Amino acid sequence: MGAASHYLEDEGIATTGISLVRNNTERMELPRFLWVPFELGRPFGAPHEPDFQRRVLRAALGLLERRDGPVILEDFPDEAPAGDVGGAAWSCPVSFGGNSDDDAGLVSEVLAELRRLAPWQETYVAQRGRSAPAASGLSHEQIVRGLGEVAAGARDPSVATNLPLPEWVRLGCDDLRTWYMEAAQGRPGRATSLELRDWFWRETALARLIGAAGVRLAGSEHPALHMFGRRAMVPRVYMDDLMPGVEPYVQ
Repeated sequence: MGAASHYLEDEGIATTGISLVRNNTERMELPRFLWVPFELGRPFGAPHEPDFQRRVLRAALGLLERRDGPVILEDFPDEAPAGDVGGAAWSCPVSFGGNSDDDAGLVSEVLAELRRLAPWQETYVAQRGRSAPAASGLSHEQIVRGLGEVAAGARDPSVATNLPLPEWVRLGCDDLRTWYMEAAQGRPGRATSLELRDWFWRETALARLIGAAGVRLAGSEHPALHMFGRRAMVPRVYMDDLMPGVEPYVQ
Protein backbone atom coordinates (compact mmCIF):
# COMPACT_ATOMS: atom_id res chain seq x y z
CA MET A 1 0.00 0.00 0.00
CA GLY A 2 2.80 2.44 0.78
CA ALA A 3 4.47 2.02 -2.60
CA ALA A 4 1.10 2.25 -4.34
CA SER A 5 0.24 5.48 -2.53
CA HIS A 6 3.51 7.09 -3.63
CA TYR A 7 2.83 6.06 -7.22
CA LEU A 8 -0.76 7.31 -7.20
CA GLU A 9 0.21 10.59 -5.56
CA ASP A 10 2.84 11.16 -8.27
CA GLU A 11 0.01 10.78 -10.80
CA GLY A 12 -2.05 13.43 -9.00
CA ILE A 13 -4.43 11.08 -7.15
CA ALA A 14 -4.80 11.77 -3.42
CA THR A 15 -4.49 8.72 -1.15
CA THR A 16 -4.94 7.82 2.47
CA GLY A 17 -4.32 4.64 4.42
CA ILE A 18 -4.22 2.88 7.77
CA SER A 19 -0.99 1.74 9.40
CA LEU A 20 -0.59 -0.98 12.01
CA VAL A 21 3.23 -0.68 12.21
CA ARG A 22 4.17 2.93 12.89
CA ASN A 23 7.95 2.62 12.43
CA ASN A 24 7.61 1.18 8.94
CA THR A 25 5.18 3.92 7.93
CA GLU A 26 7.49 6.62 9.27
CA ARG A 27 10.42 5.31 7.26
CA MET A 28 8.37 5.22 4.05
CA GLU A 29 7.37 8.90 4.46
CA LEU A 30 3.87 8.30 3.14
CA PRO A 31 1.57 11.15 2.15
CA ARG A 32 -1.39 10.56 4.49
CA PHE A 33 -1.64 7.64 6.87
CA LEU A 34 -3.52 6.98 10.08
CA TRP A 35 -1.66 4.85 12.63
CA VAL A 36 -3.95 2.72 14.78
CA PRO A 37 -2.90 0.94 18.02
CA PHE A 38 -4.73 -2.25 17.14
CA GLU A 39 -3.85 -5.91 16.83
CA LEU A 40 -2.13 -6.88 13.58
CA GLY A 41 -4.67 -7.92 10.99
CA ARG A 42 -7.41 -5.72 12.45
CA PRO A 43 -6.99 -2.24 10.93
CA PHE A 44 -10.50 -1.25 12.03
CA GLY A 45 -10.10 -2.44 15.59
CA ALA A 46 -12.60 -5.17 16.37
CA PRO A 47 -15.33 -7.20 14.69
CA HIS A 48 -19.02 -6.47 15.35
CA GLU A 49 -18.24 -2.86 16.32
CA PRO A 50 -19.65 -0.86 13.37
CA ASP A 51 -19.74 2.50 15.16
CA PHE A 52 -16.10 2.22 16.17
CA GLN A 53 -15.10 1.00 12.70
CA ARG A 54 -16.84 4.01 11.12
CA ARG A 55 -14.85 6.33 13.43
CA VAL A 56 -11.60 4.78 12.21
CA LEU A 57 -12.66 5.03 8.58
CA ARG A 58 -13.74 8.66 8.96
CA ALA A 59 -10.44 9.51 10.64
CA ALA A 60 -8.51 7.99 7.74
CA LEU A 61 -10.65 9.70 5.09
CA GLY A 62 -10.43 12.98 7.01
CA LEU A 63 -6.70 13.09 6.25
CA LEU A 64 -7.61 13.86 2.63
CA GLU A 65 -8.71 17.31 3.78
CA ARG A 66 -5.34 18.12 5.39
CA ARG A 67 -3.03 20.59 3.67
CA ASP A 68 -0.04 20.44 6.02
CA GLY A 69 1.90 17.68 4.22
CA PRO A 70 3.64 16.42 2.23
CA VAL A 71 4.02 13.70 4.90
CA ILE A 72 1.15 13.23 7.36
CA LEU A 73 1.10 10.45 9.96
CA GLU A 74 -1.77 10.89 12.39
CA ASP A 75 -2.24 8.75 15.52
CA PHE A 76 -5.70 7.38 16.21
CA PRO A 77 -6.39 8.28 19.86
CA ASP A 78 -8.33 5.26 21.13
CA GLU A 79 -7.70 1.58 21.73
CA ALA A 80 -10.01 -0.93 20.10
CA PRO A 81 -13.00 -2.02 22.20
CA ALA A 82 -12.56 -5.39 23.83
CA GLY A 83 -15.98 -6.45 22.72
CA ASP A 84 -18.40 -8.82 24.38
CA VAL A 85 -17.53 -12.35 23.36
CA GLY A 86 -20.67 -13.59 25.09
CA GLY A 87 -21.50 -17.09 26.24
CA ALA A 88 -19.19 -19.31 28.20
CA ALA A 89 -15.62 -18.25 28.71
CA TRP A 90 -13.19 -20.01 26.39
CA SER A 91 -10.48 -22.30 27.67
CA CYS A 92 -7.98 -24.60 26.06
CA PRO A 93 -9.82 -27.55 24.43
CA VAL A 94 -7.40 -30.13 25.80
CA SER A 95 -4.99 -30.39 28.70
CA PHE A 96 -1.48 -30.56 27.31
CA GLY A 97 1.15 -32.58 29.10
CA GLY A 98 4.85 -33.10 28.72
CA ASN A 99 7.67 -30.74 28.04
CA SER A 100 10.19 -32.66 25.95
CA ASP A 101 13.57 -31.08 25.37
CA ASP A 102 14.94 -33.52 22.79
CA ASP A 103 13.74 -33.26 19.19
CA ALA A 104 12.44 -36.84 18.90
CA GLY A 105 10.44 -36.47 22.10
CA LEU A 106 9.04 -33.15 20.93
CA VAL A 107 7.90 -34.69 17.63
CA SER A 108 6.08 -37.45 19.54
CA GLU A 109 4.52 -34.83 21.79
CA VAL A 110 3.19 -32.86 18.81
CA LEU A 111 1.76 -35.99 17.18
CA ALA A 112 -0.03 -36.82 20.44
CA GLU A 113 -1.25 -33.23 20.62
CA LEU A 114 -2.75 -33.56 17.15
CA ARG A 115 -4.64 -36.69 18.20
CA ARG A 116 -6.04 -34.99 21.29
CA LEU A 117 -7.17 -31.95 19.31
CA ALA A 118 -8.74 -33.93 16.43
CA PRO A 119 -12.23 -34.30 18.02
CA TRP A 120 -12.45 -30.53 18.53
CA GLN A 121 -11.38 -29.85 14.95
CA GLU A 122 -14.06 -32.29 13.78
CA THR A 123 -16.59 -30.40 15.90
CA TYR A 124 -15.50 -27.14 14.26
CA VAL A 125 -15.99 -28.65 10.77
CA ALA A 126 -19.42 -30.01 11.73
CA GLN A 127 -20.46 -26.57 13.01
CA ARG A 128 -19.06 -24.54 10.12
CA GLY A 129 -19.43 -27.05 7.30
CA ARG A 130 -15.91 -26.49 6.06
CA SER A 131 -12.23 -26.59 6.88
CA ALA A 132 -9.46 -24.51 5.37
CA PRO A 133 -7.73 -26.38 2.50
CA ALA A 134 -4.13 -27.40 3.01
CA ALA A 135 -1.58 -25.40 1.02
CA SER A 136 1.56 -27.51 1.44
CA GLY A 137 0.34 -30.76 -0.09
CA LEU A 138 1.76 -32.59 2.93
CA SER A 139 0.07 -34.53 5.71
CA HIS A 140 0.27 -33.23 9.24
CA GLU A 141 2.58 -36.07 10.22
CA GLN A 142 4.91 -35.35 7.28
CA ILE A 143 5.14 -31.69 8.29
CA VAL A 144 5.76 -32.49 11.96
CA ARG A 145 8.42 -35.10 11.26
CA GLY A 146 10.04 -32.76 8.72
CA LEU A 147 10.17 -29.96 11.28
CA GLY A 148 11.70 -32.43 13.72
CA GLU A 149 14.45 -33.23 11.21
CA VAL A 150 15.09 -29.53 10.65
CA ALA A 151 15.28 -28.97 14.41
CA ALA A 152 17.75 -31.86 14.66
CA GLY A 153 20.00 -30.21 12.08
CA ALA A 154 19.21 -32.23 8.94
CA ARG A 155 20.37 -30.36 5.84
CA ASP A 156 18.06 -32.32 3.54
CA PRO A 157 14.99 -33.49 5.49
CA SER A 158 13.24 -36.56 4.05
CA VAL A 159 10.02 -34.77 3.14
CA ALA A 160 8.17 -35.98 0.04
CA THR A 161 7.85 -32.66 -1.78
CA ASN A 162 9.41 -30.80 -4.67
CA LEU A 163 9.13 -27.51 -2.81
CA PRO A 164 12.33 -25.89 -1.47
CA LEU A 165 12.79 -26.17 2.28
CA PRO A 166 11.69 -22.63 3.21
CA GLU A 167 8.54 -22.99 1.12
CA TRP A 168 7.32 -26.30 2.50
CA VAL A 169 8.20 -25.19 6.03
CA ARG A 170 6.26 -21.94 5.60
CA LEU A 171 3.22 -23.57 4.02
CA GLY A 172 3.32 -26.55 6.35
CA CYS A 173 3.44 -24.37 9.46
CA ASP A 174 0.55 -22.32 8.07
CA ASP A 175 -1.47 -25.52 7.51
CA LEU A 176 -0.87 -26.72 11.05
CA ARG A 177 -1.55 -23.35 12.70
CA THR A 178 -4.83 -23.04 10.80
CA TRP A 179 -5.86 -26.55 11.84
CA TYR A 180 -5.02 -25.80 15.49
CA MET A 181 -7.07 -22.62 15.39
CA GLU A 182 -10.03 -24.54 13.99
CA ALA A 183 -9.68 -27.10 16.78
CA ALA A 184 -9.50 -24.36 19.39
CA GLN A 185 -12.72 -22.85 18.07
CA GLY A 186 -14.54 -26.19 18.16
CA ARG A 187 -14.80 -26.01 21.92
CA PRO A 188 -17.88 -24.34 23.48
CA GLY A 189 -17.27 -20.74 24.43
CA ARG A 190 -15.71 -17.94 22.43
CA ALA A 191 -12.21 -16.57 22.43
CA THR A 192 -10.68 -13.38 21.14
CA SER A 193 -8.09 -13.64 18.41
CA LEU A 194 -5.41 -12.60 20.92
CA GLU A 195 -6.42 -15.41 23.29
CA LEU A 196 -6.19 -17.92 20.46
CA ARG A 197 -2.83 -16.60 19.32
CA ASP A 198 -1.40 -16.65 22.86
CA TRP A 199 -2.75 -20.15 23.41
CA PHE A 200 -1.03 -21.44 20.28
CA TRP A 201 2.36 -19.77 20.76
CA ARG A 202 2.60 -20.08 24.54
CA GLU A 203 0.99 -23.44 25.32
CA THR A 204 1.33 -25.92 22.45
CA ALA A 205 4.10 -28.39 21.72
CA LEU A 206 3.83 -27.48 18.04
CA ALA A 207 4.88 -23.90 18.82
CA ARG A 208 7.95 -25.24 20.64
CA LEU A 209 8.79 -27.48 17.66
CA ILE A 210 8.45 -24.54 15.25
CA GLY A 211 10.69 -22.51 17.55
CA ALA A 212 13.30 -25.29 17.68
CA ALA A 213 13.32 -25.52 13.89
CA GLY A 214 13.54 -21.74 13.71
CA VAL A 215 16.60 -21.68 15.97
CA ARG A 216 18.33 -24.21 13.73
CA LEU A 217 17.50 -22.27 10.55
CA ALA A 218 18.56 -18.96 12.09
CA GLY A 219 21.93 -20.56 12.84
CA SER A 220 22.41 -21.74 9.27
CA GLU A 221 25.37 -20.52 7.25
CA HIS A 222 23.10 -20.30 4.22
CA PRO A 223 22.01 -16.62 4.07
CA ALA A 224 18.48 -17.34 2.85
CA LEU A 225 17.82 -19.98 5.52
CA HIS A 226 19.39 -17.77 8.20
CA MET A 227 17.10 -14.87 7.29
CA PHE A 228 14.05 -17.14 6.99
CA GLY A 229 14.65 -18.51 10.47
CA ARG A 230 14.91 -15.03 11.97
CA ARG A 231 11.97 -13.40 10.28
CA ALA A 232 9.37 -16.02 9.30
CA MET A 233 9.16 -18.83 11.84
CA VAL A 234 7.91 -17.22 15.05
CA PRO A 235 6.24 -13.82 15.62
CA ARG A 236 8.66 -11.39 17.21
CA VAL A 237 6.66 -11.06 20.43
CA TYR A 238 7.13 -14.79 21.17
CA MET A 239 10.74 -15.18 20.04
CA ASP A 240 12.35 -14.70 23.46
CA ASP A 241 10.44 -17.73 24.75
CA LEU A 242 10.60 -19.99 21.70
CA MET A 243 13.87 -18.94 20.06
CA PRO A 244 16.11 -17.77 22.92
CA GLY A 245 19.33 -16.12 21.81
CA VAL A 246 18.07 -15.41 18.29
CA GLU A 247 17.81 -11.74 17.38
CA PRO A 248 14.60 -10.94 15.46
CA TYR A 249 14.94 -9.45 12.01
CA VAL A 250 14.29 -5.72 12.05
CA GLN A 251 13.77 -4.13 8.66
